[in-house]
Amino acid sequence: MAIPMPSNVTVDIFRTTTLAAPYTLGALGTKGVKGYLQPRVQTGRHGTATWLKWTHILYVDASVDVRDAYNTQLDPARDNTKADTVILYDSKDNTKKSAFYVVFVEPALRGTPFAQIRVYLDRFQPQTWPTDAL
Repeated sequence: MAIPMPSNVTVDIFRTTTLAAPYTLGALGTKGVKGYLQPRVQTGRHGTATWLKWTHILYVDASVDVRDAYNTQLDPARDNTKADTVILYDSKDNTKKSAFYVVFVEPALRGTPFAQIRVYLDRFQPQTWPTDAL
């Protein structure tokens, strides 16, 4: 099944996150994942959740293996390195990329033709400016 909107990005998913150096990537989890990336800073960064903050939501097929480190908002000391890193490449220059921390993974619309995974992401600073990999 496919997500109900046309994909606007293709990303690579890497296992683990190095918060101090997000472009030091772990093992490749899945390459070439098509999805729909939507900026959501207003609801994510400025929302009401205390420990759960995001800048974008990535919608992907329900079969995609993507992982977060979320362990309840009551545990702000969780091991954030266990979350995946999503890499989005610039559409014109593959050396320019933006890394995103996987904040939370939410299966949605299960059992319907529109089954999907919503991946809440927090963008790291792009590796190189200017880039359209946002």
